Amino acid sequence: MDKKFTVVRYFAYGIEILLLYILQATPNLMPEVFGGKPLLLIPAALTIAYFEPELPAMFYGISCGVLLDFGYGDNVGFYTIMLGAVCFVLGWIFSDYMVVSFLNATAFNAIISTGLICLYFLFFYLFAGKNEPGLYFLAHYISRIIYTFLCGIILYFINKGLFRSLLDY
Repeated sequence: MDKKFTVVRYFAYGIEILLLYILQATPNLMPEVFGGKPLLLIPAALTIAYFEPELPAMFYGISCGVLLDFGYGDNVGFYTIMLGAVCFVLGWIFSDYMVVSFLNATAFNAIISTGLICLYFLFFYLFAGKNEPGLYFLAHYISRIIYTFLCGIILYFINKGLFRSLLDY
């Protein structure tokens, strides 16, 4: 009976992830800004990891990674492995060593989102030998990084509200 709000909170996170996946994957639902659409599931997984312990954070990271990999179809496994590992580490860091604040969350969101998107570009576009990688990065990936970061700020406040309102005392 003690953990009833934990179950409700985890269920709410799952509903949020599914809604963000639908929002991200439905054509013409999210507007493209300068040729890029946001990857909403990256900041969703990161912001959940700020508030939850290691194992739940890792499982939410893996579920967001699976949906990202299946949603973009090319390379199954990249986002699953990366988000699972990153969310586990973030859950560990923020539960034991750091305080969750807007500034910390924004800094980690910016660094990790940028790093993951750039690594994806590096592995699956640049190393694949596709044409004009610099131009393609400027035309599509810079706007995607910025758009993902800005959506991460909104998701931080949503997940902070979910966590605080459904906290077990």
